[in-house]
Amino acid sequence: MRQKLPKHLSYDYQLKLEQMPTKHADRMPLKVVMPAIILGLLMFILGCFELSNGMYSTEGWVYTLDENTRPPLFDHRAVDLVFIVLGLGIIISAIVCHMRYKKIFFNGKTFSVDLKGVFGKNELFKEFLRNYEGVRLRMEFFQFGLLNKNKYIIELVHRDPAKTIPLYISTDGTGIYQIWDYYAKRLNMPTIIETDEGSVVREVSELNKNLKEFLYLKGMIDLYEQEPKAPKDVVCIKKSDRTIIKPKRMFWNVLSLLAAFWLFFYLLILLIAALNYTRIERMIGSPLQTIVFFVVTVGLAVFFLGLMFRKDKIVIKDNKLILVHKFLFLSAKEYIHLDKIRDIQVVYNPASDSYYLAIITDDNMLAFGKSTPVEGLQWARDFIIYMMVKNDG
Repeated sequence: MRQKLPKHLSYDYQLKLEQMPTKHADRMPLKVVMPAIILGLLMFILGCFELSNGMYSTEGWVYTLDENTRPPLFDHRAVDLVFIVLGLGIIISAIVCHMRYKKIFFNGKTFSVDLKGVFGKNELFKEFLRNYEGVRLRMEFFQFGLLNKNKYIIELVHRDPAKTIPLYISTDGTGIYQIWDYYAKRLNMPTIIETDEGSVVREVSELNKNLKEFLYLKGMIDLYEQEPKAPKDVVCIKKSDRTIIKPKRMFWNVLSLLAAFWLFFYLLILLIAALNYTRIERMIGSPLQTIVFFVVTVGLAVFFLGLMFRKDKIVIKDNKLILVHKFLFLSAKEYIHLDKIRDIQVVYNPASDSYYLAIITDDNMLAFGKSTPVEGLQWARDFIIYMMVKNDG
């Protein structure tokens, strides 16, 4: 079920509950803002300097070019304007990110929140703890500079999303279930996770049980004693010692389409450079340097192409689940014992407008099939639970 989710400002945040009263600010820290401002300022100064022909006139400030120097492949003024615009954009974005904040104060019974936007007056509200519904765990896409990361968010849910309180935010998912469990028990609130079938709620008394024990407690174990039939979007390969689950083909979403557009633009620039090989060689220097330049650029194209077509698969073997991330000729593996799984749910990712299979353990929250259709993810969830029940028998 898709719903409006609150936007938190920080990527590294923790509201400590050991001592009361407690307070913390949900805000982009200066250690991120200041380097961004410096980088943007350097780009802006460089763009202005070059736009004034500081490095291209015959009496340049830095060095003097020979009269027979050939012009570059691209007009430097266009590049200079891009640097100026990007630099100003980075500076403005960094300042705006730091200006906004949520100052949160909690005395054990009541939350007091001070919200500051870019414009207008501060907004203040108070809310009793008893008016909240539970502690929710979710994962959100996060753009951190040039890197894409998952942002793990634990928040105290209110029926009004504007009153939802962040409790913990991090780009490191290590021990995320234990942290989630800690806040739920400390506040004596149930845990909540939003899935394709709505909100799944666990009461405090049920938090110490793994998924198998939880299903036995709720009398739901019989639902998973029969093997579910695999849909057309998922491949299930059964061997004598293992079972392999993987998407049948690549599925496109908003992020992959955007990546494809930029990759096409990059390859177009590379093609133009290849057609102007002699000019590139004169600009760079020796033929060897030019060859190295093209090898590096082609290598980058292959790298980004591999990122687009990377594949994930699940291997179930010896009562263990192995999540395999394949990229080009490399692969990374994450191991989970089936008895250590706390929950498996199909969760919505608003950043890419798609679902993924969240496998939650004491140590981490793993994601599989980020672009796979919901029916395939639902089957994978039910099949993994079936294998847990089967191995138990």
